[in-house]
Amino acid sequence: MRPWLLLILLFVCGVFLWQRQTADHLLAERSDVHRTRPGHLEGPVPPGMAEASSVAPKDREAQVRDVRDSSSPGQPSLMDAALAAMHAALPEQACLAGTASKARAKKVAIHRWVDESGIQHFSDQAPVGKAEGHRRIEVDGLPPIVVNASGYDVNLPDFLAQRAMADAQAIERILRGSLGVDGDPGLVLNVEFIASAQSYAQRVGNPLMIGSEGTYSMADRTIHVRLQDRNEANFQILRHEITHALIHERIGSLPTAINEGMAGYFEQLEVSGLGARVDLEESTASLRSAALEGDGRNELVELLARDGFLFYAEGREQRYLRAYALVAVLMGSPDGRQALGAVLATQRSAPCRPVAAERLLDESYPGGLAKLAADWARWLRDPPRTVQAF
Repeated sequence: MRPWLLLILLFVCGVFLWQRQTADHLLAERSDVHRTRPGHLEGPVPPGMAEASSVAPKDREAQVRDVRDSSSPGQPSLMDAALAAMHAALPEQACLAGTASKARAKKVAIHRWVDESGIQHFSDQAPVGKAEGHRRIEVDGLPPIVVNASGYDVNLPDFLAQRAMADAQAIERILRGSLGVDGDPGLVLNVEFIASAQSYAQRVGNPLMIGSEGTYSMADRTIHVRLQDRNEANFQILRHEITHALIHERIGSLPTAINEGMAGYFEQLEVSGLGARVDLEESTASLRSAALEGDGRNELVELLARDGFLFYAEGREQRYLRAYALVAVLMGSPDGRQALGAVLATQRSAPCRPVAAERLLDESYPGGLAKLAADWARWLRDPPRTVQAF
């Protein structure tokens, strides 16, 4: 046998063994890579999901085996394996970062002003552009969250850094106020905007991720954003990654569907003064492409069972959309927010292993998992054009 052919065979065998090991051990998504093409469906959810005799959830390991066994024939591609590896936790990284607990109280300058629309703003950064009644107030203590934004190979406009701070603070307020997610103040997140695709792949640390748009690294709590042509696209990516960062800092290793669903939901956030809103109208067209035909029970159990590698395998774009829709349904009512809050609180109490979200939702959502699945399926078939205000 020729030496080069032997090397190729050894490489293929190594990739195959690594993929199988990854599928068994990647039960927790711990670093996020923003989807490459939002709204694009790479393929249908693999068929053949075993019929559920009851809505009551099975053991998580059994669920994962069911989903793996029902996947489409053939091994995952090298790209799928690389994408899953980007989401894998490193052994030395804490399950619940809690880095804000090390922050020390100090004097903080708070700026207050009114913009051209008459909306009052509070920020730790001075206003950019026209502002009325600007006042600088020094207070003792720490803000809930601080964002340090910079450009790696591009000059970053001041308003971009200020907007990043406002979005991060708004997401943090909703997590705390509407979902009961607590945490120490003074959390620092670093955001790096990168213009060049090659530089982006280098900074992310994986050349295969050259086509992605954003990542969050737990190692240095840094969000990398590939600079887009439209500012709003940059902020959507940024809000997605900020959500993952806050989940890592405040909650722990959430089941991947809940983690990605929350990140997708907060992509749609729009800050207005001290308030915020999520406009669901813009996403209705793509959501219909992920609609369910039945009552949603089997599909919901399958979605919640797909942790780590299983979620990011082929067909992940449809799972992104369905996960987003699930969180939108939960966030749309006080009972739903209470049920989602119960999942987050339980995860925070034991952050290292994803909780059985299906069991907690069955216990907390009015009508149980069957009612949630029906509401979710109905929502996907006809996504409402509505605004959720906070």
